[in-house]
Amino acid sequence: MNLSLQNFSTLVSNSCTAAQSACSSLMDFTTGSVSRSIFEANATVALWIQYLILQTLSVTRLGTSFGDDVDSWIAQFGIARLPAAAATTTETFICLTPDSSSATVPVGAIVKSSDGSVLFSVIKDQSNPSWSESSNGYIRQNGVASITCPVECTVAGSIGNVMSGVLNTLGTQISGIDTCTNLSSVSNGYDEETDESVKSRINLWFSSLSSATLSSIEYAIESTSPNIFYQIIENKDPSGYYRPGFFYVVVDDGSGNISSDSINKIATAIEAVRACGVEFSVIASTTIPVSVVVPITVKTGTDTTSIESTITTSLSDYINSLTVGAVCSYTKISSVVFSASENIVESIGVITVNQQSIDVGGQTGTVVRLKDVEFSVSYT
Repeated sequence: MNLSLQNFSTLVSNSCTAAQSACSSLMDFTTGSVSRSIFEANATVALWIQYLILQTLSVTRLGTSFGDDVDSWIAQFGIARLPAAAATTTETFICLTPDSSSATVPVGAIVKSSDGSVLFSVIKDQSNPSWSESSNGYIRQNGVASITCPVECTVAGSIGNVMSGVLNTLGTQISGIDTCTNLSSVSNGYDEETDESVKSRINLWFSSLSSATLSSIEYAIESTSPNIFYQIIENKDPSGYYRPGFFYVVVDDGSGNISSDSINKIATAIEAVRACGVEFSVIASTTIPVSVVVPITVKTGTDTTSIESTITTSLSDYINSLTVGAVCSYTKISSVVFSASENIVESIGVITVNQQSIDVGGQTGTVVRLKDVEFSVSYT
């Protein structure tokens, strides 16, 4: 629908033209005249009404809505935006003189990055062998150098997705604990569903209104979390044998190690829409960890900390967003590195992925995830 819009000058000009054509005598439309002042006042009101009409049209269509208007639009169908989730991982608490005393790491204790921008707090896990209900915390016994405790980011979203070793500062002083670190990278935190993702999911929902279709299964999976990657394989079992009337779904949550609770949640969602008589299973993907080596050359005396961090983040964003069954392209990795490189990098050598210069992954049921990035720095 093409709208015939007019700006302020056009509205005033058209009003003057219409008035003069209806009047037999010459009218005064000079600046400051009564007639022109009236038409300019009317044009101001007309612009405001025109804006209200455009705003109303935009919010009545999902494609042109944004923010709260998207939420209210989908709410009429009983659908809500998927919320953000806080990243979780395990933190190792270390004592440099373990024989001198024991220690208690309480629930709520804070660990953080060295710059203080990312904070995680210790959470309760009764299955942890170091957990003590009476102390409401985790006990490091006398003579034990370190214990590992579960932690959760204090802010929901991808801000908690950090590389290994980033959470290396105690935000809460704990007697008997000298330092801490996260031994593995974190990638299971995700932001609130974006407007674009909501619109894409709603389109899938309309396509899935008839259950027992591929679209209905895809919608059921995507409605469990905005951070689910999956691959649906029909008429085969997980061993690859032909099995008519059966399908299986391989899933990952971006971490390469999806929890059993998430798998059960997805299975429950699929169960509600599957066809009668059709069997299925939901399994975790097989993770292919990749180690990337990036040789860079810089001028002597250059601090490469910033550029290494930028390249690592860019590689993590690309690799950890790959869906199940997708190929991790060597060419794309090279492109990401070159794009992330700043002017301080003189040249980039031959990048290797798992010690080779080839694509990785692409097999059914596999997902590629970043293990680490190593830099080989040369100076000119």
